[in-house]
Amino acid sequence: MSLRILGGTAKGRSLQVPDSARPSGARVRKSLFDLLAARAPAGRYPEFIDLHGGSGAIGLEAASRGYRVTLVEKDARAVRALETNARALDLRVRIVKGDAGALLKRLGQFDVVFSDPPYEADIPKLTAQILASGVLAPGGLLVCQHPDRLHLPGHAGFTREEREYGSNTLTLYWHPDAPEPDADGADEDEIG
Repeated sequence: MSLRILGGTAKGRSLQVPDSARPSGARVRKSLFDLLAARAPAGRYPEFIDLHGGSGAIGLEAASRGYRVTLVEKDARAVRALETNARALDLRVRIVKGDAGALLKRLGQFDVVFSDPPYEADIPKLTAQILASGVLAPGGLLVCQHPDRLHLPGHAGFTREEREYGSNTLTLYWHPDAPEPDADGADEDEIG
């Protein structure tokens, strides 16, 4: 299976998708990056982390669009595919091999945190863990992708919003003093 980067320097180029991955569809990716473009801070390149790198459909798309990207992935086959795709697309990314939940407190802070874990995971528990970890920078945005039948709860100190795209939902969390979204043991490798 392959899919294409939708925008930025690698627009139109293909990604090879490992069998272990469930990539986000084009509609969800386009909507996500349209939303992020409306929120982008002026004058700097935002830090972006994809906590479940998988196919790289989200993280490598972010790198193509100018974000400084970290991808976390525990599956060795997916890590190899991420490294291969980043090199083939000439995209500079940091890849951290390990379990995102176990690494949260050691990853640093990011302007955009994207979480799309395997759908059999306890997504509400993982979301609460992410929000409590400090990985989200002040003024940052957490975006959780999950099945539309699941509704993530609110979290103290954060504003929450849901956006549905077919069978997928993006739930957004941000601190209320931040701008609102537009209504519409780890091994590290740097690639590129």
